Amino acid sequence: MAMAMAAFPYQSIATQSAALCAFLLRSGSVRAFAVGSGLSFGAVPCGCAGRRPRWPTEPTPSKSRRPPRPPSSRRSASAAPAMARGSALVTVREAIEAHRTDARGGGDGPRAVFVDGSWHMPAGPDPRNGRSEFQSGPRVPGALYFDIDDVAPPPGDPSNSKGLPHMKPPARMFAHAMDRMGIRPQDTIYVYASEGCGFYHRAYWTLSSCGYHDPDRVKLMQGSLGEWKANGGELEMGELADDDPRLFRMGDVDWKNESPKYACWKEDAPNSVVDMAQLMEVVGGNASADAVVVDARSAGRFYGRDPEPRPGLRGGRMPGAVNVPFVSLLDLEDKTKFLPMDEVRKIFVEAGVAPLGEGSGMSRRVICSCGSGVTAAALAVGLEECGLREKGDISIYDGSWIEWGGDADAPIVSDEENAKG
Repeated sequence: MAMAMAAFPYQSIATQSAALCAFLLRSGSVRAFAVGSGLSFGAVPCGCAGRRPRWPTEPTPSKSRRPPRPPSSRRSASAAPAMARGSALVTVREAIEAHRTDARGGGDGPRAVFVDGSWHMPAGPDPRNGRSEFQSGPRVPGALYFDIDDVAPPPGDPSNSKGLPHMKPPARMFAHAMDRMGIRPQDTIYVYASEGCGFYHRAYWTLSSCGYHDPDRVKLMQGSLGEWKANGGELEMGELADDDPRLFRMGDVDWKNESPKYACWKEDAPNSVVDMAQLMEVVGGNASADAVVVDARSAGRFYGRDPEPRPGLRGGRMPGAVNVPFVSLLDLEDKTKFLPMDEVRKIFVEAGVAPLGEGSGMSRRVICSCGSGVTAAALAVGLEECGLREKGDISIYDGSWIEWGGDADAPIVSDEENAKG
C-alpha cells in the first residue's frame, strides 16, 4: 500500500485516491484493499476524485464504515448498540484538550469553537440570566454566547405569527448569527453551560439542527465550569463591555436583506420541528401521522395536578402523550450531565417509548414537547444518545405547552377533568 501511495507524490488526497483505485484495479488488489480500508469500490473504478463532499471540507464517508462512539460517551456496556453517528457527548477532560490544542487558531482550517449555551427560567424565587452571567464571567477563554431567545424569529415574523419564545430560527437568520459569531461550517463547536444549568440542550440542538454544520461537529460538554477548573482548564474572568461583539443582538443584523457569508448548505430534515397543525393530526389518530408524543414537564403539570407557571394556560396533557420529566434524565448532583445512557434508555422504555423491532408495533417517530420548547431538547438528545431513535426520527414541537395549553380548541386530558367526570 505504501509503495502504491508513493507512486503518486505531491497530489491532493482526491487525486491520489483516484489514481490509487486505477492502480489497484490493474494489479488485481482491489478486493484486499476494499476489505482493509473499509471502502467499497465494486468492480469498476470508484471515480472518487469527482465526488462532492457530503459536508463542507469533509470527504464523503463510506456507508459501510461509521465512526465509533468515543470513550467520552457516558454509555455503559449494557446500553443499546451505537447509532450511525458518533456520540455528541464529550467529557470535560476531552473538551479541555480540544481547547488547548485547537481553540480558535488562525488560518482557514477547522477550529474548536466553545459556545456558552446557558439559559434559565426567567421567573422563580432566584431567577438567573445566561447572557448576564456570560458577560460577568467566568467563561471559557475565547468562548462565544449563543442566545436562544435572540437567535429566534421575533414576534410578528411570518415564521412566528403567535409571538412564541425561542422558536427555531430560519436558515438565513441562523447563518447570519454564525457569521456574527465567526463560526464556519468546518469548525467543531463545543457547547457548555454555566454552573448548575440544566437547560443548555436547546442551544446544542439548535446549533446541530439548522443545516449549517455536520451534526457530528457539534459537541455537548458533560460537566460544569467547576469541573473544568478542577481539571486544569483555564477560565476567563472579568466583565465584558456592553459593546463586546460576543454580546451581539440579531436586531442589529439586517439578516433578511443581506446575504450571509456562509449560507446554510442545506435545509435540515423537514421533521426536526412540528407545528400545532401537524400535532393535531397525531393526537387525532391520523394513521399517516403515526407518532408518540413525549412530554418533558413535571408529572404534576402533565397530569394537571399542579398549576402552570405561565398565567392563562390550562393544565394537563395531550391525549396519548407519555411523560418523561427532563430532570429524570440528568445527574441531580450536576445538571450539566446526563445519567449513564443505559439508565436514560430504561427511563424512556418504562415511560412507553419502546425500542423499534419486528412486531413491536411502536411508532418510529417521536415528538418531544415541554413548556416552551427548551427542555424538549433534552429529551431529543437523550433519545438519540441512548440509541432508541435516530436523529431523523425525532422532532420537537416548538410551540409546546405555551401554544397548546393556551389554545381553547386544543384537546387536553387531565386528572382534574377526569375527577369532574
